[in-house]
This record gives sequence, C-alpha cells and structure tokens, in this order.
Amino acid sequence: MDYRNLNWEDLLDQLAERSWLVLDNFLSLEELNALLKEFEQHRKQEDLRRAGIGNAFHYQKDKEVRGDYIVWIDKEESASHTWSFYQRMLSFMGDLNRGLLLSMKEIEAHFALYPPGAFYQRHVDQFKNNGHRILSFACYLNRNWQEGDGGEIEIVDGDQIVVIPPLAGRLVLFRSDLVEHAVLKTHKDRISITGWMLDRPIDLPIHY
Repeated sequence: MDYRNLNWEDLLDQLAERSWLVLDNFLSLEELNALLKEFEQHRKQEDLRRAGIGNAFHYQKDKEVRGDYIVWIDKEESASHTWSFYQRMLSFMGDLNRGLLLSMKEIEAHFALYPPGAFYQRHVDQFKNNGHRILSFACYLNRNWQEGDGGEIEIVDGDQIVVIPPLAGRLVLFRSDLVEHAVLKTHKDRISITGWMLDRPIDLPIHY
C-alpha cells in the first residue's frame, strides 16, 4: 500500500482483518536522508549498544537469538529530524486510535542496526509479564536495498509466511500480541527505526 495514495478505510480494514500491513513511501527521500544523517551521528559517537531480549525484569543478551545494535530515541534530547519522525508517529497513532477505537497513549522507539550476519529469531513483541505494547512498527532507512541483501522481516500470517524486504521509506505495522515475526540474516548494514505504540504513558526504559 502506497502511503502517498492512502485509502484510510482500506488501511483500517487491513489492519483489523489480518493484524499487519505495509506502507510504502512513508518517508520522503529528504526525510530518509535526514534520519540517516542523524543515525550516522549516533554511530560516530558510539551510542549504539547490543540489544537484548526480555524487559527490565527478565533481560538478557543472547547473540543466538538476535544480533542488532540499538540506540533509544529520547524524546527530550532527540535531534530535529528524529523528533519530527516521533511527532509524526504520535499523530499516526492518534488516527489509529480513532479509526480502530483504541486507547494507545505513548510511543517508545529506537534506531536499530543489524550488521552483516545479524538476525532475530521468530518471536512476538508483547511480553508475557507486560501487555502494554499494542502495535509494533519498523520504518526502514536502507537506500538501494536489493534482492539478496537479506534482512527481510518474516511474518507468520495463519498458515502462510510473508517475507517483506526492508526497502527505504517502508513502514511495517502489526499487532504486538499476535503477529509472530523474525528478521532474516542480513548481508549488509540494515538500518531502521523500530518501535511500539503503548496503552499507557511510560518513561523511556533502560532495558527492553
């Protein structure tokens, strides 16, 4: 579905019926380049840290499960274009609340880097001991991504497996509690902003 020609009713129907959707061209080229510049500044400053699994109460780092590096988006300190993206996602969340009669209130998000060889085994995003993640999203910042580069998100949809390439400007959105998914092994740097829409305001976590 092309975000530039979005039919809002179709989007809501698709998300309600199958619990996930793909929006192409969610970012303009200008927005994409600006976010990449700010990501590269984080990398230059060595802000990225290896991601773990579980929440703050059951947290561990396991390279056999996932191999990405992340830096959390702090809404109090975000660079200008990252802040603009965060505000846009808040507005999008408000539209989804009205259209689907939800009550999501906050977004947590991070830049994510999967270096060559990294992957994330199949999982769901909502924790067993914490059900506040309602919708998950990944917005891809990968210019010139080609078949064979890997890093696709693999979504389990009933009896089918759907494989979605991480193309530049593409947004993937899905139910955090229902949609089992994985990140396939990447063969070059795979960059995204990944996050969750939550049903209550929370402070930015140290470990998630």
